[in-house]
Amino acid sequence: MFYTYLWLREDGTPYYVGKGSGRRAFTSTAHGVFRPEQLNRILVQEQPCEVDAFEVEKFLICYYGRLDLGTGCLRNRTDGGDGASGYKYTEELRQIRRNHRHTPETRRKMKAVHTGHVGVHHTDETRQKISAVHKGKKVSEETRHRMSLARKAYWARRTA
Repeated sequence: MFYTYLWLREDGTPYYVGKGSGRRAFTSTAHGVFRPEQLNRILVQEQPCEVDAFEVEKFLICYYGRLDLGTGCLRNRTDGGDGASGYKYTEELRQIRRNHRHTPETRRKMKAVHTGHVGVHHTDETRQKISAVHKGKKVSEETRHRMSLARKAYWARRTA
């Protein structure tokens, strides 16, 4: 079963349109935006086939418009109708992926990135340059307040 879905703001206006199947509409994974906290702010409309779901997605994005283009209210970053749902890997590619092994160095780097220990160590000279760039810069109270709210919202989403 394929469907199109809209994620709604608290005031009822849509902020994201997508096409999916299964649990796609109810997870933030691989979206680039977070789904609404309340499930009643997710509208799902079943479609007879995937082609129709893609067409409805494109229509809705065109109808509501995109924020990044200045044409509307959606946070979508494409015009829709794209995506690789249902892609089946060839047996040859499956075999290649099965046999692929990362080098110990690559595994160490990936572990560092995923655990937050990237290991970037600046030299004293680089630290002084960074410090010099930031010296004398003042952040307004309004900006500090907005940064604080953004951090609080981020951590609220992470712990929810």
